[in-house]
Amino acid sequence: MTNNMNAIVNSWWMYLLGIIVVLFVLGISVFFIIKAFKDAKELNMDTKMLKKVIFNSAIFTILPSIAILIGIVALSGQIGIPLPWIRLSVIGALQYEGTAVQSVLNGNQLADPSTFVTIALVMTLGIISGPLFCLFGFELYDKKVLSKARTPKEEIPTEAVVEENKPKNEKPKKDLGSLLFSAVFIALVSAFMADDIKVLVYPKSGEYVVYQPTPYVPTIVIVVTILSMWIFDILEKKCKQKWLASFSLGFSMIIGMATAAIIEWMVR
Repeated sequence: MTNNMNAIVNSWWMYLLGIIVVLFVLGISVFFIIKAFKDAKELNMDTKMLKKVIFNSAIFTILPSIAILIGIVALSGQIGIPLPWIRLSVIGALQYEGTAVQSVLNGNQLADPSTFVTIALVMTLGIISGPLFCLFGFELYDKKVLSKARTPKEEIPTEAVVEENKPKNEKPKKDLGSLLFSAVFIALVSAFMADDIKVLVYPKSGEYVVYQPTPYVPTIVIVVTILSMWIFDILEKKCKQKWLASFSLGFSMIIGMATAAIIEWMVR
């Protein structure tokens, strides 16, 4: 990134935009916390329990947010700090934002303001389609599509009937909607994994936003991250460590990035 572009993407007015956006999001959060607290008081819920819920919720948002912080740091070297800060503070994910930046830069450095504007539009217009769809089209989609994928309520047996008729060691059946969601998610993850594994076979084919890795590092990171998630899943379900449900993703990302950093340091 040239010095001129670095001054633009990290300018005071970009930081001002970021502050405005973050304050707006925090304001909405505080508004709904106060409203929910008042509604809970009207329902005669215990004040101590409510404060405990608020405190625990605040604590349990810290570590999952590490993934967001990682995304801001990863993208800041290419497009500055304010834009990733704005995007990832509202709605977004490193997988999407990184792909959006990579699709515009195509492995090159940010060189002119028009490219930066294009990156901002791709990052913003692409992700805004989801909230707009939920706002204006989800009800219709829910009635026309999701309702047909779900198991009708009248066909869902009660818990007592399920326990009585369920053969031993039989896993619960999933409805079509859950299976479709799982299939699409696995396909999405597989596409990202394929890009990284491709670098192992064709070392010069990868175009990375942050750095050009040693060919075998992405594959090692994939394996380490998968193993980390698997171990956390065992700890959560077998060892009854339920608190890991909110932290396993953040922990796994940190372990994966630490693995990449250590290997690159040893190699270079």
